[in-house]
Amino acid sequence: MNGIVEVVEHESPGMIRHDDAQIDLFFKMHQKINAKNEEVSKSYKNNILVKFSDIKELHFKTVQSVNSLKPIKSNINVRIAVSHNEGESEKFNSFEEFESRNLTNPNPTSDILLIYSFSVYDKEENDFENYKIMAHVRSRVAELHQIEKEAPPFISSALISNIVTTTAKITVHYSDYVKARHFTAMFDEWIRGCDESKNIDIINKLKKVSHLISKFGKLSIYAVLGFFTVTAIDISVLNYNEVLKFLVAYASIFVIVGGVSEVILRKLELSIDSYLALSYLNINKGDAKLISDFSERNRSSIIWSLFGVIGTIGLGIATSASYDFIKWLIA
Repeated sequence: MNGIVEVVEHESPGMIRHDDAQIDLFFKMHQKINAKNEEVSKSYKNNILVKFSDIKELHFKTVQSVNSLKPIKSNINVRIAVSHNEGESEKFNSFEEFESRNLTNPNPTSDILLIYSFSVYDKEENDFENYKIMAHVRSRVAELHQIEKEAPPFISSALISNIVTTTAKITVHYSDYVKARHFTAMFDEWIRGCDESKNIDIINKLKKVSHLISKFGKLSIYAVLGFFTVTAIDISVLNYNEVLKFLVAYASIFVIVGGVSEVILRKLELSIDSYLALSYLNINKGDAKLISDFSERNRSSIIWSLFGVIGTIGLGIATSASYDFIKWLIA
């Protein structure tokens, strides 16, 4: 007996048909996620002094700015990378993990990178917008300290101190430029709210001509020495033997004054060049120690600069009595 078997296919509840709206939505999301977004960035060279409380404030400001755009998910994808001198680095998947990090790390913090990724659904355009905010904060003192350790011996620390490095940068990968500008404005406001070290205007001006201090300073002292000697000398009262002794004594004093002025002026030049307007991250013990070291170096630079100026003036005054001293020697 031949029977007809009726086969009835039942669709599974979770099955997606080719005409299902879900697959169209998935395709749009996949296409948008893999699309290349535009990018806007801004760098800063401000001498900012950043503590952990400042980083925490930056995090809260960024989260608030993200939430104001009403992202698709309430939770934002947060990644934090912390780099230290000596090549050490740490990565955290939340700000809470970063907050509970090791505070006793002896290696100074070179930079902190905070990355926030999220998506926004634009109802008007019926489209998805992807954003990535990368806030980068760097420690200038830690960076220069590392450069000093790795630099060849013939490169002085004074030369390295003149390197002006970027201290902060924000980069935003965006779908909507107007919304991206909201984050750069927020970061700009945060930078202005940070403490900054004060620049000493006279030192900044002298740094531009510090390489001329030794050359022109020595020439000026020679000129003063020659002027006072010529105006004070009286050849008529000197006999042949005294003139000969005078020339020997004057040549000796000329060489001695040149050597002493070279040492004083060179020290003055190095002291000016070594001064560094501090900019740092201070979030562990290694940072605190490095900041203390650089602050002490700045104090020493100012003190030695003052000594150099006083010494140069003193040497110039001493040359005015050079003829009387020579006359006393040959008497």
